[in-house]
Amino acid sequence: MQMFNENDTQKRFFVLASIIGLVGILVGSGLLSLAFTTTSQNQTALLARTASNSTLSLASISINTNIQGMTLATQQQKASPLLWGTNFSLQDDHDQVLTSDKTRKLLQQMHMRMVRIPTRNQMDDKLIQQAAQIVKNMNAAPLIILQGDQSSSSALANDLRIIKMMNNIFGKNTVYYEYGNEEDFFLKLSADKYTASWNRLIPQLKRATINGHFIGPVNYQYNPAYLQYFLQHAQPLPDEVSWHEYTCGSNWANDICISHIDNWTTHIAKSRDAMRAAIGKTLPIMISEWNYTANPTPNDGKSNDSAFMTTWTTKALQTLAANNIFAAMQYSCTNYAIPLVDSHNAMTTQGTVFQNQYQNIVGN
Repeated sequence: MQMFNENDTQKRFFVLASIIGLVGILVGSGLLSLAFTTTSQNQTALLARTASNSTLSLASISINTNIQGMTLATQQQKASPLLWGTNFSLQDDHDQVLTSDKTRKLLQQMHMRMVRIPTRNQMDDKLIQQAAQIVKNMNAAPLIILQGDQSSSSALANDLRIIKMMNNIFGKNTVYYEYGNEEDFFLKLSADKYTASWNRLIPQLKRATINGHFIGPVNYQYNPAYLQYFLQHAQPLPDEVSWHEYTCGSNWANDICISHIDNWTTHIAKSRDAMRAAIGKTLPIMISEWNYTANPTPNDGKSNDSAFMTTWTTKALQTLAANNIFAAMQYSCTNYAIPLVDSHNAMTTQGTVFQNQYQNIVGN
């Protein structure tokens, strides 16, 4: 039998106390880990939306808890500045945006960040070049409408010529290209025929660009079945997808035109569902034409009603921002019944809302 002296007893007591302390630390760490796990499950995603004085502030906050590193990271998603976009009409070389420096300055005051430029058969290249240079001088991103080969037998040659032109003007900066424009409406083109046309031309057009993004199917309205078919069969896939949104006829009641903006949220959600079903992910969305109606008439009780235009446009911009749309283009900035700048080079009510809401929605 081994005998222990007083020093041995003290040593054993110290070791036992150390073991008890270590166990306490491990138990405490387990409880702390459990607390973090519970917090992580409850705070994985937080969507904060506040509305005050017709101003919508949207903050999508994602919280990612890293238990191993014991760190907490947060990210906040802001509205895209490219929601502040518009269309040039460019029916001829007398277009107001081409001839008026004041009009162009007003568009800059509205914080215009993207401009959609049409190209048409028999359209003078100098006019297209001038419009593109104006967009560059505004520090805005260009969205160019290319021709599909179902609309013109010379589409490939025309598109390649325009892409070369944009390469020279914008260099390495991103240029966005839509393939066709409402071909499901103007040409009654089915999804399979549009997609076959895309597959014939887009690979050749992509090789010609310096930094080009290609976008389809550019439907005249929300059409998830068309979009899903296109994505399932498009080779290559588009960089972004696009369609157009209007809410009513020019002779409809004002409150219907306003309330139908809510349909946009449904359209966007279902289109994202269609993307996931087709390709397992979502792509950025462009609403490349939008306004209250596609067939406006002067003095229709809406375009000449400042209260209606303020309410409608504010809600439209807020809805696009709340749904995390990548880019959107109002139709149209000039030479139209619903312009941003009128024929006297004055900012319209809709233009004023553009100017005011940028700071509220996008910020600095």
